[in-house]
Amino acid sequence: MARKKIYNEEKRRFTMTLTETAIQWLEKKQMELGANSLSDVIERMAREKLDQR
Repeated sequence: MARKKIYNEEKRRFTMTLTETAIQWLEKKQMELGANSLSDVIERMAREKLDQR
């Protein structure tokens, strides 16, 4: 099933298991960035890292 396109790319479902510490850190980053979701936080951080190369 195709997901909504964002950044001109299709999204795909990906499941991960994280510790409570990691989840709390991501939730803090979500608030700081004004991100819509934890997956949006990860997406933004990954793209920022790629842009720094």
